[in-house]
Amino acid sequence: MDTRPIRKIFIKTLLLLCCLVLSPAAWSQQLENSLRRTNLAPEILRAMIPEKQQTIMNALADFATQYKASPNSVKKYLLRQKRQKFLAENLKDLVFSDWIGRVQTLHTTENGKAYLLLELAILPPENTEQNLPIPEFRVTMGTWNNAYTDLDYKTLILPGTPLHTWLANFNEGEWLIFSGKSFVGNEDYLKEASPSETDAMLSPQFILKFELLDKLDIPEEELQIVKSSTTPETAVTKETDNSKQLPAVKNKSSNIKKSKNSSVFLRPELTIRYYQEYRLSNYDWDYQKYIERWHQLVRYYWGNHPASDYLNGSNPEGGEVFVLATVGRDGLVSNYQVSSLGEVSDKMREAALEATRLVALPPLPEQFPDDVLKVEFRFAHSRIQHLIKADVDQMKAVLMLQDNKTDAGNNIVTRMGQKLIRKQRLKQARVSFLEELRQEFSSHFNPHQRFDPSLELQIELGISRSGKVVEQNLTLAGKSVKFQLAVLNGLNQARFDTLPEVLRSESPYRVRLRVIP
Repeated sequence: MDTRPIRKIFIKTLLLLCCLVLSPAAWSQQLENSLRRTNLAPEILRAMIPEKQQTIMNALADFATQYKASPNSVKKYLLRQKRQKFLAENLKDLVFSDWIGRVQTLHTTENGKAYLLLELAILPPENTEQNLPIPEFRVTMGTWNNAYTDLDYKTLILPGTPLHTWLANFNEGEWLIFSGKSFVGNEDYLKEASPSETDAMLSPQFILKFELLDKLDIPEEELQIVKSSTTPETAVTKETDNSKQLPAVKNKSSNIKKSKNSSVFLRPELTIRYYQEYRLSNYDWDYQKYIERWHQLVRYYWGNHPASDYLNGSNPEGGEVFVLATVGRDGLVSNYQVSSLGEVSDKMREAALEATRLVALPPLPEQFPDDVLKVEFRFAHSRIQHLIKADVDQMKAVLMLQDNKTDAGNNIVTRMGQKLIRKQRLKQARVSFLEELRQEFSSHFNPHQRFDPSLELQIELGISRSGKVVEQNLTLAGKSVKFQLAVLNGLNQARFDTLPEVLRSESPYRVRLRVIP
């Protein structure tokens, strides 16, 4: 008897069963990976979450852990009563202002009313001795999901209102900032929608009427996670071994020291070059007269013949162009090399090269010690701030809110509009102030010796309301004491006006300063 057809059917059946069994797992893993991609680092969330939110989340997690470990129903009942009292004491007004959550559900009813459910962040404890939350623990806040249960609460977001239109800007899995007001509940102080006591304690679902939703903006080019560690291996890369020998540097106005506490901060980062306009392969000669004439002519020509596409605003983000010229003893340039960083076009590179090579040079002085002199000119194209594309979503939102006013939504319109405008002003003030810091610090750096291009110095600064540097924390010293001292001497000469008014609430305003040759 030929058994091959039976064998084929058996194999196909096995393959089909494998697909049925493994497909849910594969889809589940895919969904998990997708959600993980939307996650923010715990360090970022911890830095941004309001203290009140974190306090309440920690308490809810603790109540959930105790509830699960409770041996009988009486103790569980008493724990719920205790949690009710805690929430009543800490949320007397039932108001949640600028809390942070992630969109878990964003759907509409048959009539187009939107219902929204946000999952609040659960951060791992900073102290390793603290217990992790139980696996079942989670906290959600949102509207009712149907018109019947929502009759007395009016939490569903109606079509035609500004908030409903604004919801089109969000996706499931996205982190956002929200504000709203809850309702008094009989058993949990806050109105809670879980079907059982166990669910209410382990994974509560609090009902909220949303008043404000906003994007959680963390621009990568401006904000960095700064890690300060007790071990030099994390603070310093290839320069670790030598950095231990660096002396502590202090001045009258502030202390500069290496951080001893392991912590993570959210800081605006500002990178500044020590060499602002040119650097030489050798400084051990009387170079000022020779180089200054060349430098002045180069700058004069470049200033009068700028790249047309940068001038007309086609590349408003700006960037840096470097032209390296190799000069023989006879004054003839044997080679030019052009490199760049940032949004730099071919025309911007060509303009810098033309400015450098159109200058005729005299022979090098007899006392010059080398066969050739290498000079690298730096051409910095600043950001043209008013031409940089603004946050389209935010600006559209302001216009949308102005165009979608309704009698029922005027309050929300005003609050959301003011919030978005204030956010734009804050963002612009930060950018402008960082540029002011860059120009002031840079003006006090003058090249007088050659430093290795791989060097790097990192300092965390705190600037008071009056513009005085009140905190200096040297987080990465590098291997060169001379470079460290040269940079710090320049920084100590910097002087600033008072902080912009919108930044004064953040005083001392902290910045991570990164200085490279």
